[in-house]
Amino acid sequence: MLKAQRLCEGDSVGLVCPAGPVREHRLESGIDTLRSMGLKVKLGDHVRAARGYLAGSDRDRAEDINKMFRDRSIKGIFCVRGGFGTTRILDLLDYHAMGQNPKVFVGYSDITALHLALAKRSGLVTFHGPMVAEMTDDFPGYNRDHLERALFSNRSVGEIKSPEGEKPPQVLFPGKAEGPLRGGNLSLICSTLGTNYEIDTRGCILFLEEVGEPPYKIDRMLTHLGMAGKLKDAAALVFGHWKDCTDERNPQSSVESLLADIAAREQKPCLSNLMIGHDRFNITIPLNCRGLIENGRLYITESGVL
Repeated sequence: MLKAQRLCEGDSVGLVCPAGPVREHRLESGIDTLRSMGLKVKLGDHVRAARGYLAGSDRDRAEDINKMFRDRSIKGIFCVRGGFGTTRILDLLDYHAMGQNPKVFVGYSDITALHLALAKRSGLVTFHGPMVAEMTDDFPGYNRDHLERALFSNRSVGEIKSPEGEKPPQVLFPGKAEGPLRGGNLSLICSTLGTNYEIDTRGCILFLEEVGEPPYKIDRMLTHLGMAGKLKDAAALVFGHWKDCTDERNPQSSVESLLADIAAREQKPCLSNLMIGHDRFNITIPLNCRGLIENGRLYITESGVL
C-alpha cells in the first residue's frame, strides 16, 4: 500500500464535497478548526455547489478530487461531508494520478465508497475519520486528538480507548487476531459488492458502523455480507456506532442482540462499542494498516503516514 507523508504545520490541504452539499456555517467552522491545527486550506471549485441532494454534478465533484490529487502543493484532502452520491463518481476519478501523488485522504460514511475505490485502484492508504462539517465549535477533543495522532505523526496510534465516562469496548467473542484494518459504513460496503470496488476482507480486521437504519435492515445487510463470504473471510470483527438504529414498531428488536448472534455464529474475535462512525466520538483509522485485537482491546499497530 502507498502511504503519504505526514501532515506538518504550514501544509496546505484541500477540501472536497464528493456527496451532499454543506451548510455554510459548518464549512466555515470546520475551516477554522483545520487552521487551528496549523494547516492552510484550499477549497475545491465546487465545494459550495448544490444540486438537490448532491454538491453539484457528478463530473464537477469528481474533478475537484482529481485536481486536488494532481496539485503537488496540496498535502492532504479532507471530505467536507457525506450524504449520498459518492458511488456515482467512482468511475470518473483519475486513479493513476492518485497513485502518483499519494496524499492524506480523510472521510467516512458515504465516503466509504471512495476508501474502497482508492485502495483497489491506486493502492493508497486512506483514513476513516471525521469530516470538515463536523469540526465545529463542539468538535470533541477526543476526535481531534485521534485525528492529529493519525495524520501528523508517523508513529502508530496504539490502543483505542473510549473517552472518559463512556463504556469501554465490549467483547462479544474472545480471542486474538491481527491483520489490516478495513471497513466503514455497512450500507456502502454492501452497495459495492459485485462491483470493481467491493471490499476484500481476507485476513482483515473488519469494522462496521451504520446510522438511521432499523435492526431488520441491518440484519439484511449483515446477512448479505455473510452470504458473500465477507464475514467468514475476516480474521476478526469490530462494531462501532449504530446511531438511531432502532425500530419503534418492533421495540424488542435491537442491533446489540443481532451483533451478539453474529459473533456467536462466526466464532472469531469480535468487539463492539468502539468509537467509530456516526456519533459524537469518532476515531481516525488508517485503512489497510495493521491492527491487533488482544485481551478485549483494539490496537492500531501501524502508522498510515510516512
